[in-house]
Amino acid sequence: MYKAFKPLALTGIVFGALAAPGAALADGPYVGVSGGISLPSDSQNSGEFDADVAATADFDAIPAETPLEWNTDFDNGLALSGQVGYAFENGFRVELEGAFSEYDVSGHSGLTVGGADLDGTDVAVLTRGAADAANPTVGTVIADGQGKVTNFGLFGNVFYDIKTGGAFKPYIGAGLGYQWVDAEFTPSGVDVADDDDGGVAYQLMAGAAFELSDRAEVFGQYTYRANTEDADVDLNLVPATLGIESEQSIVSAGVRFKFGG
Repeated sequence: MYKAFKPLALTGIVFGALAAPGAALADGPYVGVSGGISLPSDSQNSGEFDADVAATADFDAIPAETPLEWNTDFDNGLALSGQVGYAFENGFRVELEGAFSEYDVSGHSGLTVGGADLDGTDVAVLTRGAADAANPTVGTVIADGQGKVTNFGLFGNVFYDIKTGGAFKPYIGAGLGYQWVDAEFTPSGVDVADDDDGGVAYQLMAGAAFELSDRAEVFGQYTYRANTEDADVDLNLVPATLGIESEQSIVSAGVRFKFGG
């Protein structure tokens, strides 16, 4: 749903902004803060076993480098951000942003190991305990939505404020930076993963500001943010490394305070 909504929303805001008439904008340094809701996309997790898992009386061995995959659904979460920037007279702004977001796990599904679907298999296939008719299945255990993902990023952004001649100023922007992804997966209380990894990330922004005075303005913004590569985290339940996607839409509102002009 969100993958379809994101480009449509961004395109509509951008073209609406470009249709506005022009006027000069104040220049100078500014600081800002914002907060809002994070709408994370589901993660198609994939990785492989780092070491052999010995066979038991009930289950075959799992060799190293055997692939594993599963899907993770997330609930909507919180997003916070702080900005320091400089606005130029020609409408461009440059900005350094610190960004934080966090969202809970809704549930996991579709666990496969070596291409075999394990959702209906005794969970002992992973814990290497004894198979028992009283044991829950893998699918039942991982469907439980305990855990969360926390992201912290530093971005360099460039914006263009559309000239309107009034207090209302639409804008578009893009940013590049580095984002750390901390994944904590504990379905049914089982310690599956608690690790973090960082990588290059990018974001696309569109929004509008409204001047309250020559020193302060409020703004609303849509942001699409994603890491360029999966975050590789070590699993605790089995000797494997898993790649987790970090992709989210953020709808936020904030305030900026200007010091120039």
